[in-house]
Amino acid sequence: MLAVFMGVAGLALAGGPKVPVVNTAAPVDFMAPVNAIREVPAGNPMPGLHIDAKVNGRALDIYIAPMDFVMKFGIKVNKGDDVHIIGNEAKTVDADVVLAREIETGIMTTHGFRPKLTIYLRNDDGPFWVDNTTNP
Repeated sequence: MLAVFMGVAGLALAGGPKVPVVNTAAPVDFMAPVNAIREVPAGNPMPGLHIDAKVNGRALDIYIAPMDFVMKFGIKVNKGDDVHIIGNEAKTVDADVVLAREIETGIMTTHGFRPKLTIYLRNDDGPFWVDNTTNP
C-alpha cells in the first residue's frame, strides 16, 4: 500500500498527472443545480464526466466517473438538473474537486427535493469501475 502511495506521489511531484488526494475528513453532502457538464478527455487527470455546481457561493468541480462507466450504466445528468451529491472533497496541486460517492437526480420543489434516480459510484473500497478484489 505504501509503495502504491509513494508511486502516485512521485508521479505528481515529477510533473505527471495530478492525482487527487482524498481528504476523508472532509465529507460533503449538498443539493445544487447543475451549472455545466464537462467531459475531460483520456490522458488528462481524472478523465470522464464532471459537473459544475455552485454551493454556498463556491463553484465546485464534481467528478462523476470515467466515460466508459457513464456510458455502460446510462448515467445522464443535464445542465439545470437538481442534484444531491454525497462524496468527499479531494485536493490536487491545482484545484479542489468533489469525488461523488452517490449522485441523486431530481427536482427541487417548494416541498423539498423529489428524487428521480440515485446512482452509486463508489464505496469504502473505492470506485465501482475499478476491480478492488484480490485473488488468493
